[in-house]
Amino acid sequence: MYLLSIFLTFLLGLHYSNGRIVDPIHPTQWPLVPSHTKPIPTAAFQHEFQLDSDGNFWLFWNVSGTNITFETHVRTRGYVGFGLSSNGKMFPSDVVVGWVKDGTAVLKDCHTTGHFTPEVDTSQDWHLISGFENDFGTVLTFSRKLDTCDGNDTIITDDTVKAIYSYHPDDPDSVQGMQWHGVKRRGAQSLMFLSSTKSDVTIPANNIHIDLVSPNYEPVIQKENIDYVHHIVVTTCPEVTEADVGTSFECYSRGTPRRFQTCSEVVVAWAVGGVAFNMPEHVGFAFGEADSPKYLRLEMHYNNPTMKSDIVDSSGIRLVLTPDTRQFDAAGMSIGVNVDPTHFIPPYQKAFLSTGYCSPECTEKGLPENGIKIFGLLQHAHLLGAGIITRHIRNGTELSPIAEDDHYDFNYQDIRVLKEEREVKRGDSFIVECTYDSSRRNKPTIVRGLSTQEEMCVSFLYYYPRTSMSLCLGLPVYDQISKDPSKAVTQLTNLTAGIGGMIISAHVSRLGE
Repeated sequence: MYLLSIFLTFLLGLHYSNGRIVDPIHPTQWPLVPSHTKPIPTAAFQHEFQLDSDGNFWLFWNVSGTNITFETHVRTRGYVGFGLSSNGKMFPSDVVVGWVKDGTAVLKDCHTTGHFTPEVDTSQDWHLISGFENDFGTVLTFSRKLDTCDGNDTIITDDTVKAIYSYHPDDPDSVQGMQWHGVKRRGAQSLMFLSSTKSDVTIPANNIHIDLVSPNYEPVIQKENIDYVHHIVVTTCPEVTEADVGTSFECYSRGTPRRFQTCSEVVVAWAVGGVAFNMPEHVGFAFGEADSPKYLRLEMHYNNPTMKSDIVDSSGIRLVLTPDTRQFDAAGMSIGVNVDPTHFIPPYQKAFLSTGYCSPECTEKGLPENGIKIFGLLQHAHLLGAGIITRHIRNGTELSPIAEDDHYDFNYQDIRVLKEEREVKRGDSFIVECTYDSSRRNKPTIVRGLSTQEEMCVSFLYYYPRTSMSLCLGLPVYDQISKDPSKAVTQLTNLTAGIGGMIISAHVSRLGE
């Protein structure tokens, strides 16, 4: 079996009544479809996202060379606003506003500078392709260059970007005549326009799916527990036996058996904000073969800072598999900073840098002769994370970063799909750099990963062909902290007392359960 994913047409014409022809029904008179109805885009789009929880604002997009095309489907017959913001607020931001009035579509490239009507840009760099109304609401298709060379426009890069949106039930006569959208018809959502997984992938008809849930690739998160499920990791377990199937235990406790501690190769890494991930067509995680994993561990990280006691959770991961063999077997590898209590972030720092190394000696020993190819990765930190870079070095020369995000958002952690697969050779090295903003903390923060209030700095790499190398993590070295681990832990514990609220549990499954 191979793991694949982690996972209207209307007639406009004459209306007949009692045997006679009457005037056609105008689109603006159609009743809107029920909420949570997914709209059908006008063309094939590689990416899509529901921007609001009620399904009133859908965004579709394609990237081609230096251009990007968007299509918005919004449950309104009034104006629609869409834009890019550095802080997730309505200003300052790069926005477009559009509407369809009396069958004519209007789109204006604007920018915002305060709590008032957007200002129309002198240079109109967002271009209308089409616009119309249907039974979903208002549909606008428009495009722009990734870099318009306009100081009022946001450059679209591989960074996480805050997409802002708004809408109103009425059409204006002009931008200056727009009424305020109100507090319930607006919002913001972090997205990766250039690195998101493709949503137009066709899943083979002969697929099966397996749900790994707690305690019994697509996240299956119980809606009522979404505030408590912090992140999920599914790993292979080479030393587990049939007798261990169904075992549940608290992770990283002193009593954890060693055979569970060797469950290190990542198959799935999901964090807050992540969506379904589809594997490239030539790659899949192999199961059921002689040398492929037989047992998986589902590791659930729960964040419960108020120590609420009445939570019962059955969230987990859905794996979609096919019996059709793919060309390459995929694998996962974790690089960055090892979760360790001797690693901490001082308070009152606007941009504190933490660095994890994977040395040339490690890849020389761990990678195959012909190297590997990375096709995706998930960069992970917690609440203080402001930026993450995964660097790649060969023979002492730094290559272009595998991934770089200067606007990391804890609430939107999704797998990045590389535009070009990255070849990694024996003897190459990695550096994972995390920039933290601890300016609002009044005491040190531990980088040991056991609480949302603590921190991590890790990149989960997805690559092929599969090897036995699953971890390459670094540890900090201090001049002022004891090199004796027991003394160092005591010193740092005294500094960081009071941080907690994280519960981590695991469940072992046989593939096929």
